[in-house]
Amino acid sequence: MKRFMSALRFLIAPGLVAAVFLTTNPSFVFASSDSHDGEQAVVHFGLTFAMLALVLMAGKLGNIVERFGQPAVIAELFAGIVLAAAGYFGFSLIDDIRGNDIIAFAASLGALLLLFSIGLESNIKEMRQVGLRAAGVAAVGVVLPFVLGAFVLGPLFYSDASTNAHLFLGAALVATSVGIVASVFRSLGINRTRAAQTVLGAAVIDDVLGLIVLAVVSALASGESVTMTGIIVIVAKSFGFLGGAVIIGQRLAPVMSRLLKTVHTGIGMKIGLALAFALVFGYFAELFGLEPIIGAFAAGLILDAVHFDSFADPDVVHDLRQLEFADKQDRERVLRVINKHKHSHVEDLINIIGLVFIPIFFVYTGLQIDFGSLLQPQLYVIAVVISLLAITAKFVSGVCAEGSWTEKALVGVSMVPRGEVGLIFAATGRSLGVLSDELFSVIILVVIITTFIAPPAIKVLAEKLGKIKAA
Repeated sequence: MKRFMSALRFLIAPGLVAAVFLTTNPSFVFASSDSHDGEQAVVHFGLTFAMLALVLMAGKLGNIVERFGQPAVIAELFAGIVLAAAGYFGFSLIDDIRGNDIIAFAASLGALLLLFSIGLESNIKEMRQVGLRAAGVAAVGVVLPFVLGAFVLGPLFYSDASTNAHLFLGAALVATSVGIVASVFRSLGINRTRAAQTVLGAAVIDDVLGLIVLAVVSALASGESVTMTGIIVIVAKSFGFLGGAVIIGQRLAPVMSRLLKTVHTGIGMKIGLALAFALVFGYFAELFGLEPIIGAFAAGLILDAVHFDSFADPDVVHDLRQLEFADKQDRERVLRVINKHKHSHVEDLINIIGLVFIPIFFVYTGLQIDFGSLLQPQLYVIAVVISLLAITAKFVSGVCAEGSWTEKALVGVSMVPRGEVGLIFAATGRSLGVLSDELFSVIILVVIITTFIAPPAIKVLAEKLGKIKAA
């Protein structure tokens, strides 16, 4: 306990000292060329740096929940809610954080990097090979929750809310967290089982369909026509962008790779090319009237490891290549490790950057909650009811999987956690002004409940199926 408190003080102290000092002495400045009277204007960034440190450290301190088998996203979200509570009880700096454009940009960049990373982890060829079973799981896992949320639960609990608000509730229930599910499978050692492969394939398809739902709902919320013709146009535009981005990007990526490697083949160029693709495709998505995160996801699908074969490899690959083995099996094992690190290098580099910006997105999302709404008892009743039905809707999708009823149940439970993808949908609805404070808070609570329940349930069913040894 003493060690934990010592580490806690070590982590908190820099952020608090910086916040207090820079609140009273914002002397760290940058010069700006903008001026009104011919004089150079001075812009103070010191306080923003302190606020950014506070948000980042709040998220990182919550990572202690990973020791208890829970994903870090839950802790980062809770950290944002705690900051929102501090603001509610009079800590005025919280309102400054909420209204800071730089922190809002850092959070948006975190969301973009998250979807880019999910796209990198996905593979178009594998998506084609997952079969009708995974596609069936994905289809049920998208249609049933969306219909339930948009046309049953939304009108039932929030009859006064707009149709767009109901649609966003349905869209938020569509999500399945690939990252959380994959990490649970990996920790249990079942990521190569048939059930796991079905879930991962279905979750990727689920994400693609979910992003299209998000694109359609966002366009409607932005004032597009709600007629059937208008909806068809938006769906066509969404499919057209994703399909066109993948087709054009697959031809453009190798050309850009060959061009840039003539300039330099270092890791800096490697990560620069990857990030540029994500940012540019995010921009193109916005030109199409879609969310930038959809473009980032498409960019991740496009960038295959083969596009970076001529660039520098990670140091561990160079070190392993120097080893010599007399045993053929040892050599083959090392070659598999080399190929793993070589092919996942870009993904690893993006994840390193994501370790900074993605937690900012989750904390900032939690910070948007109106803490006063969380003090209403009926909010939790509604959140629990919606969560139970949302869990049931995803669980039913497991019926489409192969195997015994236990294996089907494992697939269904694995589709339950909304996680980071659900938060992105909620944050998008909030940024468009569609979701009220109460409905936004309910969606956040549903994300927390579904994400919290899934990992232990997956472990129990995997043990029952005999895929892992009971602890």
